[in-house]
Amino acid sequence: MACAILIPTLWWTSADWPFAFRPDLAALMTATVGAYALGTLAVFSRGFRHRIRWSLGLTSAVLLVTFQWPAFTRAGEAFSDELGIAIVADLVPVALGVGLLWIAARLGDELPFALIAGVALSIVVAVLGAISFSLVAPASDSNTPRVAPDAAPDVLFVVVDAYARADWLDQEFGFDNREFLVQLESRGFAIASAATPNYGYTYASVSTMLNLDYVFEPGVVSDAERTQMRAALTGATGLLPLFAAAGYETAYIENAWGGSQCGSAIDWCIRDGIGERALWNLGQMTILAPVIKALRPDPFNALSVSRLEGLGDAVTSPAAGGRPRFTFAHFLLPHTPTLLNADCTRRDRSDITRWGGERGPLLAARRDGYVQQTICVNRLLVEALDTFLAEHPDGIVLITGDHGPGSTLDPNLPLENLAADTIEERMKTLSAYRMPGCEGSFRQDLTPVNGARLIANCALASDLDSLPDLNYWADLDGEGVVTDLTARLGG
Repeated sequence: MACAILIPTLWWTSADWPFAFRPDLAALMTATVGAYALGTLAVFSRGFRHRIRWSLGLTSAVLLVTFQWPAFTRAGEAFSDELGIAIVADLVPVALGVGLLWIAARLGDELPFALIAGVALSIVVAVLGAISFSLVAPASDSNTPRVAPDAAPDVLFVVVDAYARADWLDQEFGFDNREFLVQLESRGFAIASAATPNYGYTYASVSTMLNLDYVFEPGVVSDAERTQMRAALTGATGLLPLFAAAGYETAYIENAWGGSQCGSAIDWCIRDGIGERALWNLGQMTILAPVIKALRPDPFNALSVSRLEGLGDAVTSPAAGGRPRFTFAHFLLPHTPTLLNADCTRRDRSDITRWGGERGPLLAARRDGYVQQTICVNRLLVEALDTFLAEHPDGIVLITGDHGPGSTLDPNLPLENLAADTIEERMKTLSAYRMPGCEGSFRQDLTPVNGARLIANCALASDLDSLPDLNYWADLDGEGVVTDLTARLGG
């Protein structure tokens, strides 16, 4: 049973992916449920002393099938890569799951008790999942902030995932986004018309913004860089501690992406949709993952809309002790899946909701879906901004994309095999700044890492130096290879 819990979990989480997985949580959940299942069988089975062998075998098989689907999937991908047959990636995990269930059925000669254990396991998983996504550690006493200066402005930092720059939307998507940009400018924003992200993928881009410095250097991603990434993403280093030390209350609006996690030093962690998010995530660990994805392709899109709709109320609620507040919010929009119409109602045509990586007849329809979802995001952002600025007319706001869309991007291809316009699209993003009294420090070609430094300087009267505006491509694969694109992009 220990092997059923630990080996697949460690295999799954030992991959060199730079995302902030939580192997400790996965191991704890499977160990807890394993102990519960074994205890249930022990209590209800007649003559348990003589059945200890099949009880252990049944529990191990059920645990493997119930909780280790990602490990089966990785095994399928490994076989598929080795044999060069794509369908093997789907056949192997199903075969492993069916085989283990057959073994469990042969071992489980007291099927009613096995059924009771299976139902109980599902209930325990749901409870553990909800708890694991809702618990937030309190701020450490060592992070007690100083008193903020009088009239310190509230600061709002919004990341809109995969939001393209206006000139690219017009050129390639046939969409004129000037109406939204004019709305921002009328509210005191300056638009960085030549803005580019620091990295082409979220994990590197967002962690660098929050770190106030580049996290990943060219070459293979190192363990030290992953550690720094996780520290930045959870608010343990960089921008959030800087504001906390200046007397600000820090607020963090999480999303469903694995790297979005409040750390112990965050004063106010905002999480909604805990039940749906937890159950969907847990479902991806089970043999039912393909069925769940077919029935509910992606609940995070709807949850992102809900968070964005509530942004205005969140940022205008009173801060503890009357302190100013720094709010960081990362929304998984207008990133795919493009399930939203321009009026924010939902659509479900699955073949046009995600990028396909090709330039076939569906590309125009998929890009139109992205445009419709962008229009929805624009409206919700303006509504939230109006609420925030009515309460905080001197408020400082940064709205930026973490990278551009990937309408022709195949993430499995190495950089050298990607078309020039695919890379260009990924490296052009929206970036808008509202900095009352600090407009002179604005530049049209600001990258997010310097944008974060700029709003810190403006709000805190600090003197963070500007860094070189660099652009990197960070591969979305096990190697995590980072390549400098600055010269290629004209930087």
